[in-house]
Amino acid sequence: MAEVLSQQEIDKLLSGINSGAIEEEELTSIGKEREVQDYDFRRPTRVSKDQLKTIRTLHESFAEIFGFYLASKLQTMVTIDLLAVDQLRYSEYVLSISNPSCVYIVDIKETEGRAVLELSPELVFTSVERLLGGNGTASMQPRPVTRIEQKIMEPVVKQALERLSTAWKPIYELTFTLSGFESNPDFVQIAPASEIVIVISFEIKIREESFMMNLCYPSFSLEDVIARLNAQFFSMGGTRKEKDKATRKIKTHLSRTQMEVRAVLGTAQITLRELLELEAGDVLRLDTELDDDVKVLVGNREKFYGRPGLIDDRLSIKITNVLPDE
Repeated sequence: MAEVLSQQEIDKLLSGINSGAIEEEELTSIGKEREVQDYDFRRPTRVSKDQLKTIRTLHESFAEIFGFYLASKLQTMVTIDLLAVDQLRYSEYVLSISNPSCVYIVDIKETEGRAVLELSPELVFTSVERLLGGNGTASMQPRPVTRIEQKIMEPVVKQALERLSTAWKPIYELTFTLSGFESNPDFVQIAPASEIVIVISFEIKIREESFMMNLCYPSFSLEDVIARLNAQFFSMGGTRKEKDKATRKIKTHLSRTQMEVRAVLGTAQITLRELLELEAGDVLRLDTELDDDVKVLVGNREKFYGRPGLIDDRLSIKITNVLPDE
């Protein structure tokens, strides 16, 4: 309620203006110090802007370490970008989910609450195809995810929850466990319809394709945690340590990857007639001399030059030159 001035205070104020002791600009600036902001009582704000910034920071860390895992699992280029962190009512979030969809219900052990991990069906179909050896580019018509596809994706989702726990670690020890799956969002009831939820939206890029992934936390599920979501509680040191650990793990896996190495002794060009007339004992003259270095290919890329020879009666190549990287 606004403060009411007495007649004596009004007289002093007017006399101060007339004498020049109080400038009119000072009076007008008083009302500008605090701007009036709209407040929607139907959609109360449970989390402050600073706390939302901390939530954004730790989920950016989750996006990075989970992206490393997906790239190694799917054997292709994967990037995950955090798009938005929003507060809205649970009923509004449920209406935004497509039907059919892929909704994983997650238990939060420490708070005895629940959360939701939502994946687009197209992301599941692409991931399953790559996990089964395909190229992940087949177009899929909208349909519910089968039980077999659910089982194939289950280890990937569990790994995502483990990395989500890792991302929360600098703030609070939270354990996320998978408890259920639904393809119809109307059957997902983890909070009252009017409850405020925090929705974190991600964009997952697999090669040229983009897919959506959402995390939904009811505010009461993180009630004890939200109080600690301040800048002083967030330490990037632990996050950096986890990133370095993930990077070392990827390098370890890459160092064990087997590559095909081929030595090209030489080439020759012949006509189709000459090819058809070839018989046992015929000699083809190659385009290399006896003392020339031969090309050594890693995969289909020229990487070295070398000299052919024998070691313990086995054909071998001695590397004589390393080609520079392009």
